[in-house]
Amino acid sequence: MKNFTELLKSEIRPALGVTEVGAIALAAARAYDAVGGTIVHIEMNMNGGMYKNGFSCGIPGTEELGCEMAAALGALGGQWQLGLECLKDITDEHVRIAKDIPVQIFLQKEKEDIYILAEVTTTKGVGITRIEDAHDNIVFVAKDDQIIFAKEQKETKERKEVIDFDSITFSDMVEYVSSVSLEEIDFIKDMIAMNCRLSEKGQKGVGLSIGATLDAFQKKGVIGMDMIYHAQKLTCAAMDARLSGLPYPAMSIVGSGSHGIVCSLPVVSYGRSVEAPEEKVVRAVALSCLVTIYSKHYTGRLSALCGCVIGGGSGAAAGVIYLMGGGASEVSHATNHMAANLTGMICDGGSTGCSLKASAGVYSAFLSAMLAMTGTVMPYHFGVIGSSAEQTVRNLGRISDEGMSPMNRTIIDIMQQKK
Repeated sequence: MKNFTELLKSEIRPALGVTEVGAIALAAARAYDAVGGTIVHIEMNMNGGMYKNGFSCGIPGTEELGCEMAAALGALGGQWQLGLECLKDITDEHVRIAKDIPVQIFLQKEKEDIYILAEVTTTKGVGITRIEDAHDNIVFVAKDDQIIFAKEQKETKERKEVIDFDSITFSDMVEYVSSVSLEEIDFIKDMIAMNCRLSEKGQKGVGLSIGATLDAFQKKGVIGMDMIYHAQKLTCAAMDARLSGLPYPAMSIVGSGSHGIVCSLPVVSYGRSVEAPEEKVVRAVALSCLVTIYSKHYTGRLSALCGCVIGGGSGAAAGVIYLMGGGASEVSHATNHMAANLTGMICDGGSTGCSLKASAGVYSAFLSAMLAMTGTVMPYHFGVIGSSAEQTVRNLGRISDEGMSPMNRTIIDIMQQKK
């Protein structure tokens, strides 16, 4: 059996706020820790996807937004030992001081994968930290010309080598979640609990207040309290909480809290609707996580495609199908339905608007699951659909890599014109 347990454990972890904001803050916090002193100015070099996703994001526990403030707060009060939760103890005083710290952002257009180089200049010298490949993967730390820490290139690729993705099938994933001991995937319960807790905080009305809006129109009698309503409400409340900057973590997957929310909460919501046993829900969420990881391996962690919906939504469809009693065949069909429906949805960075995309993703996941369970099949010769669902996922990778790179550059150019 494939080493799916190790894969899940390597990709699921807590993140406070949007992971790009957390990664920027983490790099700045580690760079400052290397040198100490009073901050004079900060330079942040990063790839375009990192800049795009952090551009409009709320900083947890504050009313601030964006890459510059994330860097300043990370250097000023971040605790790098906490990883992507490094802004956990930021105060109003930190915010006040951070607003006066000069921060310059430089885009490294030749960098496609995750890349951050933080240089924090203080009264005691220059602290330098570099992050590559994964949001919390610190590969280099220095003070002036003195190297404090350097990770070998081989080590930076270890996560990618946990499993041979080209050999994975949807049958493998379904077989794994059906047979693995519940104790071995007990950590999935932490994901469910953390993301449900975040949803509870968001239901009080933050961000776009999608959950509250659904409630208001449900009380008017114009929408029903069906499985999709409950799933959209639970999911979007968590998205609103995370993207508006509430100081509560999400359990992320493939470096994204939004992906973690979208791939878990619709499945949990459906499980509650049908009163499924806890064990069945845990296994269904594990399947959703695997499908999400599999999809993101091909489309990339930071891309012009909305991975929250394409990856996380496809995972959610798989998890719902598992709870409906479906198997690998139905999961494959639903993956094709999701690709045929939402492939054109772009990622224009992390913001409260992601809640709207998540809402569409939840609806599409349920529709795709229902179509698959009634035997509806998307013909393979239509559009981006492949000869197998696995080939469809690889096709989406080509679209993301070859087809939409110019789109990504255009989105970033539009953002920079706002400065």
